[in-house]
Amino acid sequence: MTKQQEEKKTMKFETEVSKLLDIVANSLYTEKEIFLRELISNASDACEKLRYESLSNKDLKNTDPFAINIHIHKKNNTITIKDNGIGMDEDDLQANLGTIAKSGTEEFLKKVGDKKGDVSQIGKFGVGFYSSFMVSNQVVVKSKKFNTEQGYIWMSDGKGSYSIEKTEVANHGTEITLSIKKDENEYLDNFRIEEIVKKYSDFVPIPIYVTGDEDKKEEDKKSQVNSAEAIWLKDKTKIKKEEYESFYKQSSTYYDEPLKTIHFKAEGVVNYSSLLFLPKSQPHDLYHPDRKNKLKLYVNKVFISDKLETLIPAWLRFIPGVVDSEDLSLNISREILQNNAVIQKINTGITKRILKEIKDLKSKNKDGFLEFWKNFGAVLKEGLYEFNETHDNIFEFAVFGSSEDKELITLAEYIEKYPNEKKKIYYISGENKDNLMNSPQMEYFKKEKINVILITDPVDEFWIPMKNKYKDYEFTSITKGDIDFKDPKDSKSDKKTNKSDEEFVTLLKDLLKEKVKDVKISKRLTSSASCLVADENDMDMHLKKLMAANNQNTGDEKRILEINNDHDLVVKMKSLNTEDKSKFSEILFDHAKLMEGENLDDPKKYTNLIAELVSK
Repeated sequence: MTKQQEEKKTMKFETEVSKLLDIVANSLYTEKEIFLRELISNASDACEKLRYESLSNKDLKNTDPFAINIHIHKKNNTITIKDNGIGMDEDDLQANLGTIAKSGTEEFLKKVGDKKGDVSQIGKFGVGFYSSFMVSNQVVVKSKKFNTEQGYIWMSDGKGSYSIEKTEVANHGTEITLSIKKDENEYLDNFRIEEIVKKYSDFVPIPIYVTGDEDKKEEDKKSQVNSAEAIWLKDKTKIKKEEYESFYKQSSTYYDEPLKTIHFKAEGVVNYSSLLFLPKSQPHDLYHPDRKNKLKLYVNKVFISDKLETLIPAWLRFIPGVVDSEDLSLNISREILQNNAVIQKINTGITKRILKEIKDLKSKNKDGFLEFWKNFGAVLKEGLYEFNETHDNIFEFAVFGSSEDKELITLAEYIEKYPNEKKKIYYISGENKDNLMNSPQMEYFKKEKINVILITDPVDEFWIPMKNKYKDYEFTSITKGDIDFKDPKDSKSDKKTNKSDEEFVTLLKDLLKEKVKDVKISKRLTSSASCLVADENDMDMHLKKLMAANNQNTGDEKRILEINNDHDLVVKMKSLNTEDKSKFSEILFDHAKLMEGENLDDPKKYTNLIAELVSK
């Protein structure tokens, strides 16, 4: 046995490591490219550890600037990640790489104790290193600890054992070489590696360089791949407007300037930094069924995910930016993150902050807010449809069109400017403001100058019935049920009806029983002959149209026909004999359908009946 063989130690990984390695290599990470993120994070940690040691150890001299070098050797099918950080000795290699889930970083933080604020660490669980086996069939680690003379080499194929032996290493630091599997050769391409670095590790504070075989003789000319400075962690008083705008365009799909920048650091139960933006324009996928939120999650400057649905509510999906937390593990899977308690707290915190900023925008930049509301108001109101604690915050700035105001108003302004003893917020819904203002159901309200909220966003149809009230005012549709307009003590509150009116209504009920639920003398109409309304307990008419247009079953609820007994057409029809009344009865129903913008079952029959009635 040679001396070298005597010094080489081959050991088995600790308990059930083979199973654990299989989990790490095949199940823990969603994408294989993650391996590079993990190794870069470990290298960054090693440099940070040495930087920390140098603050208290006067004898420690680190003449070279910290750097992480990634070299691709296509001929050998290897990729090497090298750092000049703190390095490892034999005990460190055995403790940190020979034991799954025993993190050197975690141990280091324990030793640092209360001083850990002086050091920027990324990993916590210590499993990231083993992601190397997702793309390689052998991993070789050469390392030399600072202030020591002896170097060591650690080697494993990830199948249950590893070896450690002494070797010559010139400088302190760690060099990890992966033998890339045949079907993973995409990771032997410089551009692919640079792409991964930019995606996941762009803001790692240590410079990262990528070289290939052809660059070997041009080490001095190599250029840094990563930005190395996370703008969201800088003091915002030292960041120029141009820097924010540049980051906004770089990190999102927006090409204009942001309407507002939201940069803050949260400290307390959960610690995180956020750099968010209110955009000016709509993204192309705002209403796309597969739409995703636009926030990126980082853990200590290392990118984790831009597909985390629980990081921000779906109704804030248009907000771009980044969230960086110290309280999450770098190695936690996306599936676990979805239900993570820290993520839920971050969600709550950034949601409240965004809503506060929108409220401030409304009070300080009215024109900017109105343009913002035009683009995103309908999406924000999706938050009113969800069961959450933000409704009151949204109502503070949510604005609506109304029949008596030229400008958009909040519900609080509606109550303040147009109070009523019945404590009702009257509303009508439809396609657009002009159509609503010309609706027959609006006639009485316009005559009496009773303000009506004009609902034109489909989402309002869904949250209003669920919400039912704003403060102590009840939402009341003017196209549904009987509405008690005037005080019961007012003798003029009801239209006078006589025997002929009652007989005519009874006849219409019988003649139109297959088409309508009921026939009534209208309190709503002042100039139109007839209109249709929904029964009190039935679905609002416009909501029913929306659901039917989306192929949703809305049942077969008939509507109520209301007639204006003072209208010339109705007066004329009441004067006809019973036979002619029966013949022309459908005119009032078809007239009401036309006023609603609906198609008639038989337009020709309707026009012929109108012509014949006029001739009489």
